[in-house]
Amino acid sequence: MRPWISKKIIEFLGEEESTLVEYIVSCTKDHVHASKMLELLQSILDVEAEMFVLKMWRMLIFEIKKVEAGLSGRGKA
Repeated sequence: MRPWISKKIIEFLGEEESTLVEYIVSCTKDHVHASKMLELLQSILDVEAEMFVLKMWRMLIFEIKKVEAGLSGRGKA
C-alpha cells in the first residue's frame, strides 16, 4: 500500500510528503476507521480527502481479498 499512497499524495500535493505517507500507513496498520481517516486528512488534502480515502479503502479491500484468495505472490517459489 505504501507505494500507492505515496503516488496519490504526490498527485494531490504535487510533491513527495514522506511524513504524511508514513502517518497514513500507520493509521491503516492501526485499523483507523475511514470516517476518522477522512477527518484527519481533510485539513491536508481539502476537497481531495474524500476521494483519496474512498480509493484507499477500495485498494485495501482488494489487497485483503487478493491475499485471502492466495493471489498475493508473496512467499511463493
